[in-house]
Amino acid sequence: MILLVYDSKRYREAFADIIKPGDTVIEIGPHIGASTRAIAIRAGKVIAVDKADQAVKAFKDIKLPNVTFIKGDVRFFKTIDKVLKLTGGCDVLAVDMGGGRFPDTLFKVWCVWSGVFKPRDSVIRNNGLAEFIRRTKIIDPSLNQTYPDAGWLSQTGRKTPEQMKEGLKELKNWIVKA
Repeated sequence: MILLVYDSKRYREAFADIIKPGDTVIEIGPHIGASTRAIAIRAGKVIAVDKADQAVKAFKDIKLPNVTFIKGDVRFFKTIDKVLKLTGGCDVLAVDMGGGRFPDTLFKVWCVWSGVFKPRDSVIRNNGLAEFIRRTKIIDPSLNQTYPDAGWLSQTGRKTPEQMKEGLKELKNWIVKA
């Protein structure tokens, strides 16, 4: 299942329905750890990934035995590799990039990470993506199909970071230097 929320309280509450005892959870964007605590009481193992100095400082004080904090930019494959060395996959991928009005970065990050880690379930918190979906009306009948209940998009494939890097080389054409 892929669950999309915006409200941070609802985001934290969602974990009660999704995380099973012993689950491995990768949390992208833990900020100061408020959601991490909600995840950690249910999960067997939590890998929290964030690049912000605020998160680094907060996680020095968080003493939860099942939580590992990784400082890294989730857009970089070297960060994915660090996490991949700790766990070959995950049961739940939690992505909190909530405040962003532009959902493109969140969606690219989630697609890459879910393609690598193959989560059973994903929980995503982002205002821009939520608004986009609420405003969307699907008129193409070929899109009215059901999908297996999984936390990743089958179209992104299950690839290694190196394979995905090769597939994403075309994105350099999207970057315009001023």
